[in-house]
Amino acid sequence: MIRSAGRLARLYLAQASLSYRIYYSWSNPLAYVLNKLSFPVFTMLLFVYMGKFVGLADPLYIVIGNILLLPATNSINSFSMTVANERQFGSLSYLLGSPASRLAVFLGRGLYHILDGLASGAAGLLIAVLAFRIHLAPSGLLLALACVLLISFTSSGLGFMLGSISLVVRDYWMIISTLSLALYILVGVNFSVELLPQALQAVSYALPMTRGILAARMALAGAGWEAIRLLAAQEALVGLVYVVAGYWLFRWVEKRSRVSGALDLY
Repeated sequence: MIRSAGRLARLYLAQASLSYRIYYSWSNPLAYVLNKLSFPVFTMLLFVYMGKFVGLADPLYIVIGNILLLPATNSINSFSMTVANERQFGSLSYLLGSPASRLAVFLGRGLYHILDGLASGAAGLLIAVLAFRIHLAPSGLLLALACVLLISFTSSGLGFMLGSISLVVRDYWMIISTLSLALYILVGVNFSVELLPQALQAVSYALPMTRGILAARMALAGAGWEAIRLLAAQEALVGLVYVVAGYWLFRWVEKRSRVSGALDLY
């Protein structure tokens, strides 16, 4: 049992390393840093000035919201791409033909991207403090970073689901792009979820990230663990449901491919 667990752990770490190197094969340290810093700055500037245009004088809510969305969008795009690229680059048949544990292969794609999401959130908070001169409660920073890590994990399940869908849909980028833009409306990034119509509020609370973003906001405002633990537990539960659903969808697509024989055609 110990030897089997060791093999699974090695496979998990190997998949994590390979998926990250594949996704960032184009990058070098300078390009990586610029990508992590430029996107948060310009995104926050866009929504801050849009908020001021409609009469919102205090940019704090928008800035914090866009920072907290960074790890989520990072996880969703990265996870979906690491799965979708298997089909695009013609390596999917080798993956499906291997005797390796599907669970280790599936979950291994997430480790480095979850950590990368944490780095994105930390960089965004640093930018907010330096560029926007926002004062955050020091006591809540570590708790907020823990929430950022949680958001990175919970959004990974949604990324897995989209990646599995991309194995059978050619224009998956349209789905990912539409969802990425919808998140700015649905998960309480630029305005409170309570301002949405009732139907969209139900959609919002069915998504990962919504409760995690709210918990992180409360932590940055100075709330302690006792105040946010219920939100964090609910966020973790929703994220786990999406991870399980994503894995089930991946296995279902794999089984269907053995019947049609057309899964790796692009």
